[in-house]
Amino acid sequence: MDVALILTHRCNLACGYCYAGEHHKTDMSPAVLERAVRLLFSDGAPRAQLSFFGGEPFLAFDTMKRAVALARGQAQALGRELVLQCTCNGSVLTDEHVRFIRDNDMKVTVSIDGVREAHDLNRPCAGGKPSFDQVHRGLRRLLDAGARCDALMVITPETAPYAYASANFLWSEGVETIRANLALGEDWTEARVGLREELVSIGWELLARRMKGEAVSFKPFERGLRSLDPLPAAAGPRRDKVVVGTSGHLYPCAPMVGEDRDDGPEARLRLGHLDDGPEAVARQVRAQGVGCDRGGKCECAAYLETGDRYTAGKMGRWYGRVSYEIGQAVAEALARQPAPPPSPRRRRVMMGLTAIVGAAVGAPLLASFLADDPEAPRPCRLRTRKDVAPYPDDVPIPGEMSAPLDEPEITPDGAMEFGPPEPPPEPMIEGELVFEPEPPPPPEGEVVDGDFGEAL
Repeated sequence: MDVALILTHRCNLACGYCYAGEHHKTDMSPAVLERAVRLLFSDGAPRAQLSFFGGEPFLAFDTMKRAVALARGQAQALGRELVLQCTCNGSVLTDEHVRFIRDNDMKVTVSIDGVREAHDLNRPCAGGKPSFDQVHRGLRRLLDAGARCDALMVITPETAPYAYASANFLWSEGVETIRANLALGEDWTEARVGLREELVSIGWELLARRMKGEAVSFKPFERGLRSLDPLPAAAGPRRDKVVVGTSGHLYPCAPMVGEDRDDGPEARLRLGHLDDGPEAVARQVRAQGVGCDRGGKCECAAYLETGDRYTAGKMGRWYGRVSYEIGQAVAEALARQPAPPPSPRRRRVMMGLTAIVGAAVGAPLLASFLADDPEAPRPCRLRTRKDVAPYPDDVPIPGEMSAPLDEPEITPDGAMEFGPPEPPPEPMIEGELVFEPEPPPPPEGEVVDGDFGEAL
């Protein structure tokens, strides 16, 4: 069983969209920690992931070290495989922390919203000062040390205009994987159309970088990118997962922990308590746990938008659809190229892209790149159409605390080395990305570009 520990509710930042509520001074006790770690492998799995969350988990570094020591001893005694992961804000990382991360081969996700202008809009320090310099410094420590590190970028209506610049910045810094989630509790009425333009620009940048041989990833697009994989690997055995609050209460996912209070809305989401014992916990997790790592719906995204873990919201579903379309279009473009361009130079990359998408679309795209303007918009033809078939409600995981163990490895040509099989793409999805210079006439029932439409 995968186990995520909320080590502390303390945090040195005051993010405007934080779903953890009040950052009260509550830490996980040694007794709760020991019982929580004993849940690892309690279901007989050959490997399990221990994750750390908060609050800011590195404010409870001694507790983290104790948990890792206990988990390693348990894995060794049982002859099982242990995987370590942590989601942090990066602002308090020291050389000692980085050495610990490297020595334990821990995968780290740093919450950073991209460029300074975007990051500092919603992620100030607890005292109100900007946090970008501290967070960026921590991210650079990890990257320079060669740690396994990706980035979690939360997009709000205010930061949506910076989405492309932020993704490009993080990739240029050396981050390969960006996990981008929306602040689903906010009003996206005015910002949604602009967000789609930014997402299309990110798709163009992803395509160009993949063509240059860079193994970069924008996680919301990966479902669409995998849609063309002719030989998807078989899914592995089911992995149960549970989140343990500082109190010992158990939750399906980190965004559902909240303040971990008995009188809070999070109380109704609990799966039980450590006092129930490992066998009872395993039964409850199997009955009511989340299955997003198995291709199921993202219940925490639904909960953050609608207040009901089983009811997906309009904006989350829209984000999933548009991201799928863009990922699928990038995959189709990658499949058309016979080989990577012979030179890594920017000019040759964009000439290859022009040959793929045609002069009408590729020429202005080429001109924008040759101008060497990182802020230049990436032109693309979008056509919005009515759905004629249902589309899955699963969307990227807001505040994702851990990467699935069976997560596919990304290769520059877009191929996936392993991972669960994906369903075939649904036809005529809203926001479809069209690469043809002269698209066919729109089908009957076309809706206005940018409109939600009745299908949602």
